[in-house]
Amino acid sequence: MRYTDDPPADWDAYCIEQDKLMELLPICDECGERIDDEFLYDFDGCLVCEECLERNHKKFTTDLMEG
Repeated sequence: MRYTDDPPADWDAYCIEQDKLMELLPICDECGERIDDEFLYDFDGCLVCEECLERNHKKFTTDLMEG
């Protein structure tokens, strides 16, 4: 990105550039938000962000024990 003598214009250009980059990020199939974390989870093509994985899929082993 080139900088000019007009800081507000530079800021606007930076924001536009960031918005374009955000559009390239994958979308979580559970919450519908862009995944901007360093990694995500891919379950046979179903992309899940870490927050949804923790919130929707984390279980305590003892809760699932039979007996």
